[in-house]
Amino acid sequence: MSAPAPARRGGSDVRLALVLAALMLAIPLSERVLARFGWTRPADFGERSLLLLLAAYLVLTGNSIPKRLVPRACRDANEPRVIGFLRFSGWTWVLAGLAFGTATVVLSGRAATIAPLVVLPAAMLLIGLAWLHAFGAARRDG
Repeated sequence: MSAPAPARRGGSDVRLALVLAALMLAIPLSERVLARFGWTRPADFGERSLLLLLAAYLVLTGNSIPKRLVPRACRDANEPRVIGFLRFSGWTWVLAGLAFGTATVVLSGRAATIAPLVVLPAAMLLIGLAWLHAFGAARRDG
């Protein structure tokens, strides 16, 4: 018995990307306008809000990974193994996005910009090791 195939979500992915791109353009512009009129000091609000948008994008993308259709190249593989890998990689991206967002809010300015250089490669390494564990053994065995 196989799991039901998830629905395609192409339109909502494009919509999410367009909203995030518009926010990435609007935040620095609004920061400069507010600083020009003297309503705010441009400390690091723009940079932190862009980092928070990237963290939110990671969380939303990671949340959608297990719900996507299984690629055709993986349809001949062991289905529970593929689904397990997709769930692990989705949770890894969600937790990486949450760690990235928390570091952006909590840490000082310089450390907040260094956080993605630590968190994102660590998440990629974990996903790569999970792929080797899930599919490397299948290639050796069969």
